[in-house]
Amino acid sequence: MKARTMIMIAAICFAIIPMIVYAVYSSISVSGNGKEEFIRQMNNLVQNQQQTINTYLDTVQSELNYIKGVDVVRKVSDSTANKDAAGDFIVRMVAENPVIDSIVIVGSDDKVICGKEPSVSVVDYAALDNYKDGVLYIGDSASKKLFIKSKVGSNTLVVFYKIEQDAFLCKVPANGVFYTKGTLMVVDSRNNYISASSTGTNLVVQYADAVVNELNTLGDGDISEPIIFDGASNGFAAVEKKVAVIGKVGGEDGFAVIASCHENMAGNISGSVSSSVVVAVVIISIICIAGAIFIAINVTQPLKTIEETLVKIRRGDHDARIAAVSNNEYGQISRRFNNLVDEIVVSEDRYRTITEMSDNIIFEWNFKTNEVFFSNNFNKKFSYRAPSDHFADSFLLKAKIHGDDSERYKEDLEKLGNGEEFKGNEYRMKNIYGDFIWVLVRTATLRDKEGNPLKIVGVMVDIDRAKKSEQQLTERASYDALTELYNRETVESHIDNEISLSEARKAEMAVLFVDVDDFKHFNDQYSHATGDQVLKFVARTIQSVVGEFGFAGRYGGDEFIACIRNAEINDPAKAAQEMITRLDEGFESETGERLRVSVSIGIALIKDDYNTRVEYLIGKADDAMYSVKKSGKSNYAFI
Repeated sequence: MKARTMIMIAAICFAIIPMIVYAVYSSISVSGNGKEEFIRQMNNLVQNQQQTINTYLDTVQSELNYIKGVDVVRKVSDSTANKDAAGDFIVRMVAENPVIDSIVIVGSDDKVICGKEPSVSVVDYAALDNYKDGVLYIGDSASKKLFIKSKVGSNTLVVFYKIEQDAFLCKVPANGVFYTKGTLMVVDSRNNYISASSTGTNLVVQYADAVVNELNTLGDGDISEPIIFDGASNGFAAVEKKVAVIGKVGGEDGFAVIASCHENMAGNISGSVSSSVVVAVVIISIICIAGAIFIAINVTQPLKTIEETLVKIRRGDHDARIAAVSNNEYGQISRRFNNLVDEIVVSEDRYRTITEMSDNIIFEWNFKTNEVFFSNNFNKKFSYRAPSDHFADSFLLKAKIHGDDSERYKEDLEKLGNGEEFKGNEYRMKNIYGDFIWVLVRTATLRDKEGNPLKIVGVMVDIDRAKKSEQQLTERASYDALTELYNRETVESHIDNEISLSEARKAEMAVLFVDVDDFKHFNDQYSHATGDQVLKFVARTIQSVVGEFGFAGRYGGDEFIACIRNAEINDPAKAAQEMITRLDEGFESETGERLRVSVSIGIALIKDDYNTRVEYLIGKADDAMYSVKKSGKSNYAFI
């Protein structure tokens, strides 16, 4: 599954499942507790309004104390100067406070001394003594004013407040209509009220005595338990039952807050709330799904960009790069990715250049993808065109191998598929001209940190000319008549050819110069026939030791040459020691005696200097042999 899909699914699940669980739980909870939820919301309305009124009363009281404390207000009199100063202050106060409607100072004769009177009559100044100082009252519904008074010397200060929809006290009630048939009311100590809804007949009018009795049982801030007012039992047969929650604020002369609603609305709340919950869940779910898709696309888009860039590069667009513009983690990854691609492209260009300049064919077998790739010069040597990069279509599997090499090639290819390496094997493959040519295959296995094979990197080397030269030399080879080994000329030619093959194989080779110690002794003490037997015995022994991994020849007299291929694997020192041991065991001569033979062996080794001439190489082995002669004979030495 793609990362983008996984992120979308995970985000949607984490967002939607909790919402579904919440919706189910809420629906069950609301269905079983509809009335409790109904009452809780009414309580919340009352509590919120109590806090609003309490704050408002504190503000009004502070403003009243401030105005009373102003010097021009305290000293106002009938003198024109004092009245004008107090009047100017009042005008500024009303202008700067949007909640205050007007302010007046009334004298002892119940006439206004100064100030700004309300546009609508709120209270009879002659009746101000009927109102308590410092208590906020609600005017009649027509005036839409609140007022508060306080004695200032012999005068009375009256501050009028607005109760329009935008006024502070009524803002919550005016916007807080409680359901379709509910209402929220604020009542002062004289039973004047503000109603947030004009729906139906007011509760204070319907149940005045019952409401007052309930208020008398409450303390400041308390909220009564839900009360059901029954219109029939109170002489209002046409009035439905109402459920009300009542709370007080501001002390005995403060306000009452009443939230009321028809009783049948309590049964409708669960369905209404459930529907609201479902609608809210659906909306939030849609938003969450859109958000999950948006986040998934944005989070995975950089990964998509990296993937697309990799595909372009793999298809040959080596100039493709990620446009790294941000400084977040993706930006850092993009820049490092681009740097890595730059290094890889340079490395690949270098590798391609070297490959194209070489006659050798480079191939790669990726075990993870099971794909095989060949260097471009493959087409110059072979005519096969693979329909795909898959191993099943590759030249490794489809190559036309000579019948004599076919089984060996299949076995080696199977080992290669198991992570083993070709051991420098040579096969005859059909080339572009339809001829079988000799090809040397060498490989290296790349493994992960656990040792598991990741890929095979190999090279195919055309050794056809060298192999055919070797075959021609073999066919024309001259043998020593006595020992049946190569003669001097032939062994030198073979060594020269072996140097070229070792260079192609990138392998080591060794030349052993073998000289019989005290050979004259056999001729003088026995006979020349016995001497010939000794030479034949030495030839057979040398040939048996190096026959599997080299060849041997008689160089002259009692001197022999042995050549060992792949000396890094076939140890020349071990071969020399085996020759010495076997010859020392001796043979039964025609005289009936067991003759033991001692030899001195010099070894010259080629590791990477393939420009060495044959004469020089044999000369070095000869020098090593003479060093053995001088140090006691019957041994071997390297040079």
